[in-house]
This record gives sequence, structure tokens and C-alpha cells, in this order.
Amino acid sequence: MKSELTFHLVPLENIDSEQRKRMLQLMCENYNEVVESNFYEDLENKQWVGLIKDGNGTIQGFTTFVINPKGVGGKTYHIIFSGDTVIAPEYWGSQVMMQGWCQSVGRFIGADQTKPWYWYLLSKGHRTYMYLPLFFENYFPSMVPTPLDDELRKIATEISANVFGRYWQQDEGVIRFDESRGELKPNLIEATFQKKGSSIVQFFLQKNPNFYKGEELVCTALIHPDKMLRSARALVLEGMENPIALQNIKN
Repeated sequence: MKSELTFHLVPLENIDSEQRKRMLQLMCENYNEVVESNFYEDLENKQWVGLIKDGNGTIQGFTTFVINPKGVGGKTYHIIFSGDTVIAPEYWGSQVMMQGWCQSVGRFIGADQTKPWYWYLLSKGHRTYMYLPLFFENYFPSMVPTPLDDELRKIATEISANVFGRYWQQDEGVIRFDESRGELKPNLIEATFQKKGSSIVQFFLQKNPNFYKGEELVCTALIHPDKMLRSARALVLEGMENPIALQNIKN
């Protein structure tokens, strides 16, 4: 019987070597072409880790965060960049990741409410992309244009160019590395193609037709409780009651 999961937001420096090995193991179990050195290098560029643990304390999933990566953001707006995110397949369907992510984001944006906050994420598969229409009014790229499309596209370009350089394919809106840095396992790739009947999945495939090669669709969204949908709004507001001071977040 599966035990109940809990979400823990932890500063990166508090993640020990055994926890990092388990995180790498989860990545390798769900993605092909995961290179250990690349994984650890990417992790070092993050600031916080959301750990999902079972009742025995075993890590069954995680997500990572960095605020204003490489100094992009911080002046007129703030960026939350979500990095590697995975959950063990036996726990798919759990809402713990979504709930913990929303509460964590609320803690971040509660630190400075004088500037807008945006989410920057890379979607290797449709599962991540589908969070956008589910919880956000304004996100890019979207099936239905929004008033913020130009603004969100500009932010996506600025961050991608600064963080990923030549790997950013602006005309296509994707990050394409010279060699794959992680691609979905064949069964997960097939699961995406099997959902082509969904208009959202169809749109994702149009925007990222080479997702199965590890190419990543660049996405951005406005994070504000008044512009969030469903349970995400209440969870973000809950997190804002316990903000993380920005001076405690290194850049």
C-alpha cells in the first residue's frame, strides 16, 4: 500500500549527497540520456528544492527553483525558474506536487509584491505544459491569444537568450542542445502521442514536435493570485502568508 506523500521546500545547501543521488535516480528512471555531471551542474544553479517524501522519508519526487536566474529579473519584475521536476510513476495522480509548488510560489512572491512575478519553465512533455491552461489566465504560448502575449514572449526571449545562449531557438520557441540532456522514456513518449485527441496536447505537439528528442518548449506565465484559476489561487495565497525574504535568496 502506497504511503501518504508530503512536500518539503528546502534550500539547496541543505540537500545532502544521499538525497542528491536519489534525485538523480528518479531522473534516470523517467528519462533517457541523463548525464550525471550535467544533472549535478544544473542542480547547483538552483536555490531551492521541493522534495516529495513518502511516509518512510524516501524521496519520491522533486522540483527545483531559482529566482531571477543569471540576474535576469529583479529590477522591474521577478522570475521563478522551475528546473528538473519528476515524480515516481506509482504516485502519478497525486496532487502533492501541484499543492507544494503553488504554496512555494506563494512564499516567493509574498516577499516582494511591488513588482510582477513570472514563471519560466521548460516543457519536455505535455504533462508539465498542461498545468498552464489548468491554473493560469495568462501564459505563453497558448492556444487562445491573451493580452499579455507580447509581454510574456519578450520575457521568454530575454531569459532564454541569457540563460541558454546559442541553444535558444527563438523562431521555434524551444531549447535545443547539441546533445540530449534528458528525454522521456519511450513509454512516456507514447503516452503523449496517445493523447493527441486532446486539443491541448495537439497544441503542445505543434509547438514542440521534437519533444521526444529532449527538446524543451519555453513557457512563461504571470503569477498573481487574482489571475490564477481553481485551487491554485487559494494555495498561492496560503503561501504568501509565510514569505521567504528575498535577501535570503542568492542571485
